[in-house]
Amino acid sequence: MSEEDGEDAALFESQVGTKLRDARESQGISLDDIAKSTRIPLRQLQNIENSDYEKLPAPTYSTGFVKAYALAVGLDAQAMAKEFREEINFRSAGETAGDYFEPTDPARVPPRSLAWIAAGIAIALIVAYALWRSGMFGLDSDDRARLAAGTDAPAAAEDAVPSGAQPAAPAAPPADGAVVLEATDTVWLRIYERDSGDRIYEAEMQPGDRYEVPADAVQPAIRTGRADALRVTVGGQAVDPIGPPETVISDVSLLPADLARPRPAAEPPPAN
Repeated sequence: MSEEDGEDAALFESQVGTKLRDARESQGISLDDIAKSTRIPLRQLQNIENSDYEKLPAPTYSTGFVKAYALAVGLDAQAMAKEFREEINFRSAGETAGDYFEPTDPARVPPRSLAWIAAGIAIALIVAYALWRSGMFGLDSDDRARLAAGTDAPAAAEDAVPSGAQPAAPAAPPADGAVVLEATDTVWLRIYERDSGDRIYEAEMQPGDRYEVPADAVQPAIRTGRADALRVTVGGQAVDPIGPPETVISDVSLLPADLARPRPAAEPPPAN
């Protein structure tokens, strides 16, 4: 390179950085403000203004920095980029020193919070799939509670029966006591006085919802289309299902004495 070429190069090395710095200072803008608005690292802006081009990344990235800086201070981005490439003497990407992997726009890098959210969603999906495979979604609330506690009450009761002995028959439900309905699935029902038709309670119950039939009801009866989604107890003791699955039942008595009687499974209660 001749002495004249060296002088031209020296002129180039100060031209773009000086223009950018002069434009910034004339508008009273700090270098920190430029870094925030362009998302360019502060040290790279300082390298551009100081013409420390050997400390800049590859020409493609460095030219992008210059364009963004020029736009931020109102200069012609394409003209500044052209002058910048002339100053660095058209360095190829393979010949540059510095950090090859520093992005032009760090805003394109996904934020850390987004990565945490994605990881949380993935974990939730894995847990839901594991629960589905285990069959817990098909269990009622009592079975789920036993599994969560790590116990299995029915199996333990069977193991306690001595070999050759007959297990004791379950106790008959009491003929009086509080009548409680617990939903094991979403179910609509209406409870009313059978003789007068006066409504006592009507709702769409969700799994786990409970309703106690008022003790002063004279002839409480129920109408529902999903008797299999209700667990009925009298005095805390479960009774037979009040109707067949997926069948509309009506005028089924909810008096404790009626619920305590064995219910033929083959004959569904009358329906309106």
